[in-house]
Parts: sequence; structure tokens; C-alpha cells
Amino acid sequence: MNTRSYNFGNAVFHFFHVAGKQPMAVLWIAVWQALLTGGLVYLVWLTLGDFYIWMFQMAASGAEPSESEMFSRMGGMMAMMPLISIGGILIALMAQGAWLRLLTREEIAPVIPFRIGGDELHLLVTNLGLIAIGIGAYFIFAFLMVIVGLGAAAAFSGGGNAEAGLAAGLLVGIGFLAFLVIAVFVGVRVSAAPALSVLEKRIAFPAWGTTKGVFWPVLGSYVLTGIIIFILSSVIGLVVNFAFLGALWPMLGEFIELAQAGNEPEPEEVLAIFSETLSSAGTITALVATGLLSVLLRSFLDGIWHGVGAYTALSSQPQPQPQPQPEPQPQPTEAVRD
Repeated sequence: MNTRSYNFGNAVFHFFHVAGKQPMAVLWIAVWQALLTGGLVYLVWLTLGDFYIWMFQMAASGAEPSESEMFSRMGGMMAMMPLISIGGILIALMAQGAWLRLLTREEIAPVIPFRIGGDELHLLVTNLGLIAIGIGAYFIFAFLMVIVGLGAAAAFSGGGNAEAGLAAGLLVGIGFLAFLVIAVFVGVRVSAAPALSVLEKRIAFPAWGTTKGVFWPVLGSYVLTGIIIFILSSVIGLVVNFAFLGALWPMLGEFIELAQAGNEPEPEEVLAIFSETLSSAGTITALVATGLLSVLLRSFLDGIWHGVGAYTALSSQPQPQPQPQPEPQPQPTEAVRD
């Protein structure tokens, strides 16, 4: 018979365990995630930045844009938004597949770790199933809360508006807590579905049995991992914010000088300061480097979070039991002849 073992510490630090064995693989996935995400952000800037800069220039000059020009610019922007959304979904899906391949099968695709293949298709279906559960739960909760609220108000309407409101609020609060408990329970039970889909190379949704018997350790692993990610994210955010502040300091310095002199800058002057700062090669380089560093560090946080689900999926696999060794048979002895 196979036995199930789940180590709380190994689940929380599964990412670090794999990173210790394959540090270059972890770094390579994070670098590609940062580059692709940075490229998508740059595309968003080209699409939206030009439009908003043009709008700011129109407002600063007091000119009214013509309807034809407005629709022309908005049309180009709206045409790019679906492509940007699809690009974001593909990058997220490929990053999830790359991390889970490494964390479950300890594999990494050669040269480019991101790809669209069977693992990504399995993840797509699995993620759509998880999203459907979330959307369905939200609408069911909203519908039930409306029914409970209206029922409470109708039942206690004879006692006055204050009592009816208190009763409705109490029932809604209890219903919200009950929904929260159910949502956490369901979320933990299906949390290993993406990792199991990659590990077993199939659509493993909902993977309900993966957390059977280990619900509380899995929940605790996610809670502790969330705390670790929060602390690391706060530190990373602090470093990145200081880096952005340093990159934009020349522009901020000019505004500080104007404020100290008691001069209120005109819109044209503000626009000129912005344009001069953002067109500087040094500022652009600093902003790009800081942005890529931010995405790179945050991609490691994605890997840490995926580590819990990966370990849960691995621990659910049948564990081979040691075969009992046969007892040694006594060797026959030859009769001693006189």
C-alpha cells in the first residue's frame, strides 16, 4: 500500500530547493519573463503614451482636437488593446508552464524556456476551469446575498427600519464569512491542479484528490508562503521606488527649484520639463533597467508561489514501498563421514 507524506517546510521552500540544484535554470526563466514582460510594457507605452501625451499637449495649448483626429488616434489605440491583452495572457501562460515544468519535472526547454505546447494547452484549460469556478462562486454569492438581504428586510420590516437594517446586515455578514470559508476550502483543494496538469501531462482539473488528507498543511504552506512573498515584495518595492526616484530626480529637482522660487510653472513649461527628462538617454536607460530589474525580481516571487502547488502535486504521486527482503534459507550441510 502507498502512503502519503507531506512536509510543511519542504512545501514552503520547494522553490529554493530546486533553485539550489538548478540556479541557472531559475535565473534563465526569470530573465525571459522579465524581457517578454518588459517588451509588452513598452508596447503599451507606445500605444497609450503617445495618445495621452497628445491629449496633454492639446490641453496645455488650449486647442480643441478635431473629431476626425480624435477618432483616428483612439481607433489606433483601441485596435492594439486586444493584441496587448492576448500577449499578456500568452506570456503569463508560458511563464507558468516554464516554472511548473522546472518545479515538478525539473525540466527546462532548451535555449528559450518559454514555449506553446501541450503543457501550456493543459494549463489553459485548467486555468479556465479555475476562473469559471471563481466567476460562478462570485455570482452565486452576490445572488444569495441579495435574497438574504431582501428577505431579512421584509421579515423584520414591522420592527422599524433600524431593526430591519440591522438584521439584514447581520445576515449578510454571516453569509460573507460562510462564503469566505467555503472559498478558501475550495481554493486550497484545487490549488494543485495547474502543477498536476504539468506533472502528469494531462488536464488534471480539478485535482480535488491531490490535497486529500493534507488540507491544513497545504493551507498553512500557502499562508506562510504568502507572508514570505509579502515581505520580499515590500523590500523589492522599496528598492525599485528608490531607483525610480533616482532616475526621475533631474525632473523633480527642477520642480523643487521652481517651488522654492515661488514660481508656478505654466503647462507648456511642465510639458517641456517632462519631454526633456523622458527624452534623455540616461533617464531612459535608468528607467528601463529599473523596470526590468523589478519584473525580474517579481518573477522569482511567482516561482516561490508555484512551489507550494508543485510540491503538493509531487507528494500526491504514489510512493514506492520497499520490498521485504526474503529471509535467508539455511544452507544444507554435508554429512561428516567417519
